Amino acid sequence: MIRIDYKQQIYHLIVFVLIQIPLLYKLVLLDVAFGFFYVGFILFLPYGISRSLAMIIAFFTGLFIDIFSNTPGIHASACIFLAFSKDFWHDIIKGESDDDIQLDFNELGFIGSIGYLLPLIFIHHLMIFSIENGGFDGFGLLFSKVLYSTLYSFILVFGISFLMAPTKRSL
Repeated sequence: MIRIDYKQQIYHLIVFVLIQIPLLYKLVLLDVAFGFFYVGFILFLPYGISRSLAMIIAFFTGLFIDIFSNTPGIHASACIFLAFSKDFWHDIIKGESDDDIQLDFNELGFIGSIGYLLPLIFIHHLMIFSIENGGFDGFGLLFSKVLYSTLYSFILVFGISFLMAPTKRSL
């Protein structure tokens, strides 16, 4: 049975969005690397949560970001796809289907975190920038935006994953 701490999830949403909107929209590296920190909130939703509930949460998270970034539905659509595919991707890389898995650094480990986070962040960014670009015209600039933004966002999300993971204590 999956245990969800709703207070903690609301706290995480507030923290991720408050860091994203006032800080990271202003911090663009070399006009090609955009940090989408809020993606971490969706990726760290509990494993095994109802896919419908995860997609609804992702929709409203993306919509909230869309409102503040003046992008009509781009973030919401990418977030819905991310919420839809995250548990599938976790099953592929870990081969587990236990409902009580915490998607944090302690559970995934270093290599598992890279394998879980990096491809999903890449797909999210590919969707955002290709929709924003209107397709795959100007592939070089599009690919550089996707690549550098993926690396930038991955570093941010991986760092918070490491910091948010509870420390294991041995007695």
